Amino acid sequence: MADEANCGWILTNAHVVSDSKLLLINKLSSPEPFLAEVVSMAHDSDLALLRVKDAEFYTDMTPLAFGGIPKLRSPVQAYGYPLGGQDLSRTEGVVSRIEFGTYIHPGIDSHLLVQTDSAINPGNSGGPVIQEGLAIGVAFQSNLRLNDIGYFIPVPLIKRFIQDQRDGHYDGVPEIGIQTSSLLNRYQRKSLGLSDESGGVLVERIIPRSSAEGILEEGDVLLGVAGKSIDRAGMVHFGEHRVDFFIEAEHLQVGDSLFFKVWRNRSLLNLQITLKPPPFSAELRNAYDILPEYLIVGGLVLIALNRDYLQSEGKQTPELSYEHWYREIEEPHTRREQVVLISRVLPASVNSGYSQLRHFVVHSVNGNPIKSLRHLNQLLENLPEDTEHLVFESEWEPLPLVLNYRQSLETHQEILEIYGIPSDRRFHKTSGSEG
Repeated sequence: MADEANCGWILTNAHVVSDSKLLLINKLSSPEPFLAEVVSMAHDSDLALLRVKDAEFYTDMTPLAFGGIPKLRSPVQAYGYPLGGQDLSRTEGVVSRIEFGTYIHPGIDSHLLVQTDSAINPGNSGGPVIQEGLAIGVAFQSNLRLNDIGYFIPVPLIKRFIQDQRDGHYDGVPEIGIQTSSLLNRYQRKSLGLSDESGGVLVERIIPRSSAEGILEEGDVLLGVAGKSIDRAGMVHFGEHRVDFFIEAEHLQVGDSLFFKVWRNRSLLNLQITLKPPPFSAELRNAYDILPEYLIVGGLVLIALNRDYLQSEGKQTPELSYEHWYREIEEPHTRREQVVLISRVLPASVNSGYSQLRHFVVHSVNGNPIKSLRHLNQLLENLPEDTEHLVFESEWEPLPLVLNYRQSLETHQEILEIYGIPSDRRFHKTSGSEG
């Protein structure tokens, strides 16, 4: 569907165009396809914008205007090309549920989604869901375990995405960064000094480096957000619906403020947080559109641990799982900007004895703690000239990995040529520490 501001944008799902820069788009009234470019991609909310370069494509086309959040049990129509058919398909159903749920494409992010029994199958993705002539969402996933259960992305998240990328940079959906529990037990509520009539949820955990860190505290009771009361199950009014209070951050941008009414130590506080993206999001969600980072030293292939690497066959070791998923829960503030590991070794004389080494998590080199892959590279470049050895240490291994520093420099180019590697490093522009 086209953007309501008539900017020539075409809205679709990120998973439809992932890893693409240019695509061919067909128009029913034209036998020839049109070339389109990817304008912006939002993998966290599975949305993307395209633009066709040829103005002829837009002739006789009317952009769909956006509607709002539909009512439960109201009728909707889903359009698309299920199973790759050549003719436009339309299916009808009703809205059966509106709630927070996991978006399959990023794998880790949960946002508001709308459930419908209108058939949504592979090929429907990126197509509009219509109600009374207005676009109320983008079809994007189905539940394969159930019959006739599909989901679409609602308008508030779509508008947030379009506004976010207007400056040419996509910052992402902000996150509050807390875990809460309900306060349904009246004795627990009484112990906190809450009245029988008040609502609120208990803050159980503050995620390190998140928006809430330093403002909210464990043990706080959140009574309200953005001027709305939070009930004992953590829900707020959203139109005619009641949904999780996290919805109040969904339509905002990174850098916006969110206000909370908080009960702390039997006193009422009004607190403000500045919204940030979820910490470690690049490593925790599925990765698309970017080549992996790496650094080669003495035939050692060092990488930054991410979800894609963990999901690869044979790499789900207890050490990697702990570093990736659980370290920050068990030992807050100990996770580095990136978890660096030696993924494999390119056999050479300088690394003799280590050729079978895999998944060696590196915490320090020559006694210097490593913050990220880029930081490791800086540490290596600043080593004194009289350095004799490279000593890679891991908290998971009793013995360090040791290379001769001078020999690693002398054989470096030879190793790259033997294995046909054009460059010994690749870093993302925004990754890691600068020092």
